[in-house]
Amino acid sequence: MVYDVIVIGAGPAGSTCAGECARRGLRTLLLDRAAFPRPKPCGGALSQRSISRLGFPLPPEIIDQECFAISVHYGPERVEVRKRQRICAMVSRERFDLFLANKAIEQGADFHQDEQATGVSDGRDTVEVRTAQGVYRSRYVVAADGANSIAARSLRSAFARTEILAALVSSVPAAAGTRGDTLEMHFGIAPQGYAWVFPHREYDSVGVVGLAEEFSGAQQCLAEFARSRNITLTGTRGHTIPLGGIERQITGQRVLLAGDAAGFADPFDGEGMGNAVLSGALAAQAIAEQGNEPGTCTAWYEDRCEELLLKDLRIALRMARLLDRYPRFFLTLFFTHKGTLEQYVDIALGKSDYVRFQRWVLIRLPLFLLFHGVRTLFKPRGANRK
Repeated sequence: MVYDVIVIGAGPAGSTCAGECARRGLRTLLLDRAAFPRPKPCGGALSQRSISRLGFPLPPEIIDQECFAISVHYGPERVEVRKRQRICAMVSRERFDLFLANKAIEQGADFHQDEQATGVSDGRDTVEVRTAQGVYRSRYVVAADGANSIAARSLRSAFARTEILAALVSSVPAAAGTRGDTLEMHFGIAPQGYAWVFPHREYDSVGVVGLAEEFSGAQQCLAEFARSRNITLTGTRGHTIPLGGIERQITGQRVLLAGDAAGFADPFDGEGMGNAVLSGALAAQAIAEQGNEPGTCTAWYEDRCEELLLKDLRIALRMARLLDRYPRFFLTLFFTHKGTLEQYVDIALGKSDYVRFQRWVLIRLPLFLLFHGVRTLFKPRGANRK
């Protein structure tokens, strides 16, 4: 059988794409190397903006906890913003990804789980996907199989360590002193990253994330952070997050990359599920509406990703790098002007984006610099990395 679309990877990008392709009448095969439900290391914060991109409500049993506040820390400094509207829903990736895969099946996609793609050959007329169980052919392939994507290797080299964040996460009993509806983010702990405590239904997600090239001591960093919060770790799992906003190839002749395979995670906070869902939906739309002409299909997908994802991600990447290099500037901005954090939270709520956030900061920058002093704020971070 020759499919219209083969989607590799049944995470948020892949299942969204497969479900939308099947709903539009395309013969769709969804492949994943794991048997579902499967564990997935992740903080599990699904922003309100990300939820809106799903196109359907989350059932209550999928939501571990609703969060209405975010608390940002830097050493002894702390600032908190609380909203009446839900900022994010905490989810277990084990349940959330299974829910999305079942949605794709309900819409008509074939789902082959526990079947790993071992190779992809992008051709002029069809694409060949090889697995241990057989060979499949399709008009298009959407690669949504994560940072170490098999399909992406047919288009580009692996992500460099300068382009990825390394994360360690542990699930622990609820930490003493934490509030169940508040996200905690602790900066100044990891290079171009932070430590976190995120509340779930029966546990807290505790972790650290930082630029892989400079974060060789991630295990020690997490252990020290846990001790500072009187948290006893119960084992850790690691994963990598490609930084969004870097120029990369995201299409071949008949292959489209989505989610982490394309490198669409937010480089400022590491959240990738919302952009994964959006890119999966865009890939499905491109194939369904422009698929008769491969060149037109891939060009349409690239243009829409540029407009709806990459323009914003490039600003987020610049912010993340500036925060790492000049932490005093950004953290003074956040801790002396609560409105800054309010504006940032509006991105998670879907009321704003990084383009508007950058504009808001730049308008106020001259007075801010005049009041606090340029030399003090823009003193670079020292060489003493964790």
